[in-house]
Amino acid sequence: MLSEIYRQLLLGVISELWVDYLTKVEGLRVSIGLEAYAQRDPLVQYKGRATEMFQELLAEVRVGIISRMFTFRPRQITPMAPAERPPEESLPVAQAVAQPSGVPQAAQPDQQPRRKKRRRH
Repeated sequence: MLSEIYRQLLLGVISELWVDYLTKVEGLRVSIGLEAYAQRDPLVQYKGRATEMFQELLAEVRVGIISRMFTFRPRQITPMAPAERPPEESLPVAQAVAQPSGVPQAAQPDQQPRRKKRRRH
């Protein structure tokens, strides 16, 4: 049980920080072209800054994991009897997944429209 908790903490911290890192690297890639105007080799500048950002990512992952491990408070989960369960859990899977008829799909906040993937040549 403890290893599963550690696994969830680790995956949560890494995925959160990794997305942030990729966003920063994309911004760096877009803005690195300005280095050529300053008479610096953009590739060398990009490699240097990306390396620094990756080292910062590793440090943030270590700090994030340790801080979450020390501030984590497990809560005791008690199994509920079938009579106490909410009605959504007692429905068959097909009915539970189905959309409510009165609510359009775009109005539901938990479902984001999918973005079209960009093709790189």
